[in-house]
Amino acid sequence: MKTACKDRATAFRRTAFVVEMKNVRKSRRSAFILVVVTIVVALLSLAAYTFSGTMQVEYSATVMHGRDVEARLLAESAIEYAAMKIAERQADPTIDLFHDPSVFQGISLDEAPAPRSQVRFSIVVPNDNANLESTIRFGFITENARFNINRLMEFVDDDDEETDPFLALSFVPGMTEDIASAILDWIDTDNERRVGGAETADYEALAVPYSARNGPMDSIDELLKIQGVTPELFYGEDANRNGILDPNENDGDASAPWDNADGILDIGWRELFTVSSREVNTQPDGSERVNLNQGLMTELFDALEPEFGEDGAQFVVAYRLYGNINASSATTQSLTVDQKDAATAVGKAVTGGIEGSVTRAGLDLTQVAAYSFRSVYDLLDAEITAQVDGVSTTLQSPWSASGGSVLEEMPALEQMLTWVDDAYLDGRVNINQAPRPVLLAIPGMTESIADAIISARPQLSADGASKGIMSGRITPAWLLAEGIVDLETLQLLGPWLTTGGDVYRFQAIGHFDQGGPNTRLEAMIDGTENPPRIVFQRDLTSLGRGFHPSLLTPGQGSDSR
Repeated sequence: MKTACKDRATAFRRTAFVVEMKNVRKSRRSAFILVVVTIVVALLSLAAYTFSGTMQVEYSATVMHGRDVEARLLAESAIEYAAMKIAERQADPTIDLFHDPSVFQGISLDEAPAPRSQVRFSIVVPNDNANLESTIRFGFITENARFNINRLMEFVDDDDEETDPFLALSFVPGMTEDIASAILDWIDTDNERRVGGAETADYEALAVPYSARNGPMDSIDELLKIQGVTPELFYGEDANRNGILDPNENDGDASAPWDNADGILDIGWRELFTVSSREVNTQPDGSERVNLNQGLMTELFDALEPEFGEDGAQFVVAYRLYGNINASSATTQSLTVDQKDAATAVGKAVTGGIEGSVTRAGLDLTQVAAYSFRSVYDLLDAEITAQVDGVSTTLQSPWSASGGSVLEEMPALEQMLTWVDDAYLDGRVNINQAPRPVLLAIPGMTESIADAIISARPQLSADGASKGIMSGRITPAWLLAEGIVDLETLQLLGPWLTTGGDVYRFQAIGHFDQGGPNTRLEAMIDGTENPPRIVFQRDLTSLGRGFHPSLLTPGQGSDSR
């Protein structure tokens, strides 16, 4: 009996223990599941948070990419817009392409609801004229503001020290006689090495060999292939090409680029030289100009008479036949024997060799011209002793060099007359835009004249005062009218002078009103063609913003002038 009771108690305890252990296992399993669920929920929450953050980043990146695309499209649109404005100027030469914020600053194609979303484009040129207040102007710069390096061969004259090519380039920072010789060797047609120069044999000995051009350069970038021309000389200190002396461009070798820390921005040779300066040699309506140096005097007289009357035509033809007695030796240009023989041959071919005389206004036009014009300015205040109806007669120029007259008469003369048959005039220098080293490259130019030209340039102004001044300087004869040069000096400089130019360079910027991405493109447009042709465009965006948005947005910056 006792044994049976003991067995039942033992069995009960065992059963209770088993039940208790099952409960413990069950409790532990529930706790484990709770932990697992908690971890899973935490991981899912973290994944959701990470996904949400990633999506937010992707959204922001997409928005930023969209804004970047907008800025780029606006910059590209600006180039097409610029070509359109140049085409308009072909029809209306009075259109101002130099500086007009109302036309070239902060142009929007569509108004945005918020300033941060407002995208615009601006067409700008770094302002490198030291006497102008602003660091930026809205418009174009003509390639004629640079010295056309392909004209350097015209300075080669072993018998005249004044035409030494190095003298023309000596005011360019970093230029040496050896580099000038190497440039001449690059563009001349032979393989004879000048002292200090380099020819094809020198370049073919390099690790990566190439030949000298031995002809006119196609691009100013070719300078980098010429012996002695370094990237530092070519690009200067303006690392971001904004024409502004930024802190990193005035700290020596502390940061790129290397500079001399002199407080003056070296803009580099790429801003001083060009191979693209060109003007159309036609009248504004596209018709041919009258060539003052054409061979047949009868045709010259007949071409001039409808516009200038018999007296004007008589005077010009008499100039070709007898020369200007008031001209100095420096400005007198007589025809060579070969040129006279060629003119005689042309005359006989046209007349069929018939002997006799052909007269206009008392002048015997069967004579061969003995003199030629160097420029239109040779007409001013000229005096001629001519044979008129067989009598020695003094003829006075109908065109005066006095200030008021010259500014009124010269623009029309320059539009109608030329002294060459070429379809284009290459390499003249725009005296209203060229920097000092370029002005000093002009044959006959002096430092005092160059300084006076630059000092006479007005500051850009919102009230239109500067535009009013420049509207009276559409002919280089303003130098004479304002007393900067005398008539003889104007005639000496004349073949090199212009206030125009039909090939333009500028930067097109797509930007937002309140910061954000921007795109900066450099472009060149050839306005000698109709329609104007985009010669190239380069992406400068990687060089940095260049200009703060406040300078570009109308009404925000101090340069809204």
